Amino acid sequence: MKKAILFLFSVSCLLAGASLQARTPRALRQYMRDSLSTVAQRCQKVLNAAYMEGTLLEERRDVPGYEGYPVKLYEYWTGKDIKLGKQKKGLVLLLDPSPEKLAKWIINAVWDVRGEVRYADVERVRKFILYQSGAQFPVKGVVYEAMYTPGFYEPYVFKDGVTVYVKDGPMKAEDKTCTEEQLQFYISMENSDLKENTGTYARICSTTRSMYYAAGGTDEVGRDEAGFKSQAWLDTVRRLYLQAWDSDRNFLIYAWAKANLDTPVE
Repeated sequence: MKKAILFLFSVSCLLAGASLQARTPRALRQYMRDSLSTVAQRCQKVLNAAYMEGTLLEERRDVPGYEGYPVKLYEYWTGKDIKLGKQKKGLVLLLDPSPEKLAKWIINAVWDVRGEVRYADVERVRKFILYQSGAQFPVKGVVYEAMYTPGFYEPYVFKDGVTVYVKDGPMKAEDKTCTEEQLQFYISMENSDLKENTGTYARICSTTRSMYYAAGGTDEVGRDEAGFKSQAWLDTVRRLYLQAWDSDRNFLIYAWAKANLDTPVE
């Protein structure tokens, strides 16, 4: 009986795979066969810029909201801070894609927007991700960035791939340097610890709420331009990113591509 069930399950999986392949346009399948490995090699260069992947402390599959996913806890250090005179320590939980996964996300986003895959479009999306995030998806933790002053590393708290703002005064890094207590808090905080308004951009492609809506998103996540940046954005970004993790498509990347690439080919 068990063997029969396993056989039927195997057959159903094969049929599902064949059905999916049949629905994938031939030109896209051909591009994947011919060019996926090359795009993945270029995506490896993106992931080489993942500066927060410092020292791997542990892999955790019990992070709330990410149960079963290989979230990794990293300790990392900034360069020598020009104001502090020494390096700053960061702790962050990351769920970063493999080069092949990232390549598939980019290729499919370009195809879904364009109706074809152009080298220039693939490179535009890839390079944008490189410079915006290094394909790092911070589940929770502190992200140090020298965004405005070279060599001055300021801490930004992230949850579910989005910048967030903590309520509790003692847990705010007012002097731009995080204490050990603050670092530990940032990797364990919940939505209730945060202010209602969040940041605008979702990792890994700096997707905005406006882009999300324009691409067909229906969750009510607030409006960036209206100043109401609802905390609901966190749940939506997490859901979409985890869907992408189990897929060859990433809706957040598609939404950015739809807003920034040319009109789809007729």
